[in-house]
Amino acid sequence: MRKYYLDNLRWLIILILFPYHVLLIYSSVGSYYFHAANSVIANTFILTFAPWFMQLLFAIAGIATFYSLKRRDAKQYLEERISKLLLPTVAGVILVIPVSVYFGYLFNGYTGSFLTFWLSFFGNWPYYLEVGLLLGPLWFLLYLFIISLLALPIIMKYKNGTWKIPIEKVTLPKLLLLIIPLALGSFFLNLYPEKSIIQFLLLFLFGYFLLSDDRIQKKLEDRRWPLFTSFLVITIIYLLMVVPGIGSTTTTATTSTLTISSLIVMFLLKLFENAIMWLGVLGVMGMGKHYMEFKNPKTLYLSAVSFPIYIFHIVWINLFAYYIINWIPNLMAIQVVLIMGLSFVFTIATIEVVRRIKGVRFLFGIKG
Repeated sequence: MRKYYLDNLRWLIILILFPYHVLLIYSSVGSYYFHAANSVIANTFILTFAPWFMQLLFAIAGIATFYSLKRRDAKQYLEERISKLLLPTVAGVILVIPVSVYFGYLFNGYTGSFLTFWLSFFGNWPYYLEVGLLLGPLWFLLYLFIISLLALPIIMKYKNGTWKIPIEKVTLPKLLLLIIPLALGSFFLNLYPEKSIIQFLLLFLFGYFLLSDDRIQKKLEDRRWPLFTSFLVITIIYLLMVVPGIGSTTTTATTSTLTISSLIVMFLLKLFENAIMWLGVLGVMGMGKHYMEFKNPKTLYLSAVSFPIYIFHIVWINLFAYYIINWIPNLMAIQVVLIMGLSFVFTIATIEVVRRIKGVRFLFGIKG
């Protein structure tokens, strides 16, 4: 039986990327193509979602893999991963990301043509990779592809083995203890700025081996309010600590000043951040299972086009941001609404055009 609430959570998270990436333009948090302001509202929104919402997608991907491998063998699964993740990543890096970065450069005073920029983009790709512009949002697709490759041998060995996880003994407190390995894992293999592939791999595996089980999902549903309330409380504490303009920004020790005490502080900070993340994953899943187990034509459509939305949305956000910020200066609220609304409409329109062109839709993993 299909879990429609997981589909609904997936497309809902991807839709959150519209306000998320628009408000990054008005935020001082992290790096982006360009910055138009430093808004407390924007900072608060970004830091409310940043610790957990993409991580939830990896956990859901692990659950989806559990169901996928019930009807596919390993070869078919890999073929599907290549067509849905790897090929769209390559196509997106060549055809989509340079356009989005180009408008950011125009905003910052670049005067060259797009062709000149496109050639320099790939001629100097190590630099753009280092600063996080080569992949842009497509880091998620590439990470998910790599993680699928890493997880598959573990999954197949488990499926073919005799030992099975005693799910009936997995209690909620035991699930919460997984914060510790997640915190440890988040220190390692940051292949892309501040994104640990080990942490995401663990989330994927926890999704496959634990969160995919109906009994675990029922426990999350039954305890949804304590989990979600705890997540909200710890998130508010986090925001008071780190949002510029509300609290004071936290700092961590650098590698040049590492001591035992600084390592302990770094680990405690990671533990705190991963507590927000894991409580967010569990709490939102529990709420989703109770309130989002439904389908209708709109939810089925959004579920079908969620990955294409992810691929194309950033181009339209940056294009409209470049023109609207220049056309309507000093009116942030109007700018944000217009950029979000127009970029969503044009993203859907792009998908509808691309899905009607056989060769092109294949590049982006879109079904006809």
